[in-house]
Amino acid sequence: MINWIQRFVYHLANAVPLMLMTALVWFLEYETWLFPIILLTIATTIAILFAVFFSYWKYNCSIKNINVTSISSKDSWVVAYFFSYLLPFANMIMSDFHTVMLMVVILMLGLVIVPSFMAMPNILLYLFGYRFYEIGIDRTGVMDYLLISKRRRIRSKIDIKRVMRVSEKLLIDTRGDKKYV
Repeated sequence: MINWIQRFVYHLANAVPLMLMTALVWFLEYETWLFPIILLTIATTIAILFAVFFSYWKYNCSIKNINVTSISSKDSWVVAYFFSYLLPFANMIMSDFHTVMLMVVILMLGLVIVPSFMAMPNILLYLFGYRFYEIGIDRTGVMDYLLISKRRRIRSKIDIKRVMRVSEKLLIDTRGDKKYV
């Protein structure tokens, strides 16, 4: 099971592309290096921490046999993330953008901190080929577990038999991994 620091880095990693876009816009708009370098350093640190944590989870979490009662794709959230990453470019269109940017930063902090209590998809994993599914498990019957899988399409609930439990609501699919076949 993950600790609170790992959970926080998992959710904070969703802000890495936003930091990269903000650094780019800042450099293009103000032609200074200090703030973009700080953002790039923070984004790189978060991405490296996330990669280390995820690699650790893949090989050290306990494996559980489960009986899935329902499954649905959770990849539709990606569109919302991509639109939010374009927000820093609004500064080039709007003259009084600082107020809007402050509201966006507060909103993004809320989107990063509030979900730390729930399992949400991670954009960095999506960019590296992982897909997300919401599943219900036999003993709960509630669709509140998030399954991370390298498989492009899981069509049937019987395709999922073994998972690694990362946290209370976050699972990693073991099918296809040579270590677990």
